[in-house]
Amino acid sequence: MSVYHQMGHDTINLIHEKHLSSYKGAILSPVNYDEEKIIAQITKMRDKANFETIFDPQLYFPRSERGKLRQWSYFPSDVDTAIITEEKWWQSVVRNIVSTCKRINCHSACSPVFAPRKYTNEYYSMMINIGNFFAQEARNINIEPLQTVLVGLNDLSSETRPNHIASIISQADADRIYLVFVSEVIPRKELSDTEELVNAMKLIHILEEAGLNVLVGFCSSDFVLWKAAGASSCATGKFFNLRRFTSSRFEEPKAGGGQLPYWFEENLMAFLRESDLIRVQRNNLISKEFLRNPYSVQILKHMEDTPDKPWLALSWRQYMFAFADLEARINSRAVDVGKLLKEAENNWVTAEEKNILMEEIKNNGEWIRIWRRALIEYLQ
Repeated sequence: MSVYHQMGHDTINLIHEKHLSSYKGAILSPVNYDEEKIIAQITKMRDKANFETIFDPQLYFPRSERGKLRQWSYFPSDVDTAIITEEKWWQSVVRNIVSTCKRINCHSACSPVFAPRKYTNEYYSMMINIGNFFAQEARNINIEPLQTVLVGLNDLSSETRPNHIASIISQADADRIYLVFVSEVIPRKELSDTEELVNAMKLIHILEEAGLNVLVGFCSSDFVLWKAAGASSCATGKFFNLRRFTSSRFEEPKAGGGQLPYWFEENLMAFLRESDLIRVQRNNLISKEFLRNPYSVQILKHMEDTPDKPWLALSWRQYMFAFADLEARINSRAVDVGKLLKEAENNWVTAEEKNILMEEIKNNGEWIRIWRRALIEYLQ
């Protein structure tokens, strides 16, 4: 039961934050950093007690979105001409990845997978076969393997689909699953398809019941559903594109960008812009849990002392702390996810009654009812 940093561009500075020490490890990102920088990151991370470094080779889109991957020795030079759906081709790739893992001295590593056009049973079987070969090679050098499982949420619309997928995944030699849900929903927007959410939770539950330790990657506030389904661990990051798996996540990194600070509000299970936060605070709808979060306290003081100065860096930390803190309270059963969502929906009703309108027109809490329905249907 733990949380992990989902690493990305310029995220290393959060690893040693005093108030984020509850994170158990980090999922490394070669798409953003070359080998020399990853080695430096791992060296620093190994100074932290009981902190796990997990290497994800990130060959999801090897022919298009590559970022820094071409600078890594394991990146296949023939990827543009090779038939990547042939298992034999992947064996040499696996060996090169394992050699890289030994060189960079990571604790654990995820098996390589690619994003398919269709998530068929044949695709999952191939990924398990590649993963099993990877697990054998990784264990030979004392690297703990994780079986990567890429699942398209739109492939989970059928009630029986989770069982079919799980029956294939359960053949993995690795004891741990790195589960990544792929969605067309933009990272800033909450997931809002009931059937997909129900079946995603069912898949997590079935895998955990089969004795597989599930680490769900690229999580946002939706992680509460994955925890309700029994997921052992969840990973998140400071940027929205580290909280939802999209192909754009793996494009060439761009400098700058119009990023805005958001406050994560547990009482609404929502991300609030500064003007939203002011309105919510004025109407006493901020959760008392903000007092547990040192960055929340700093943000409110910052807004009072320097109202015209942005607080982007604090907003990342506020969210990361809130994520880990809420996950810990769910684990300890201090928080019941069903009650949490019901209270959040009630608070949205109160906000509507008080004419509190958020800056973003779709930031209206409508996903909460969908999440509640999904959780209820999952539990039935």
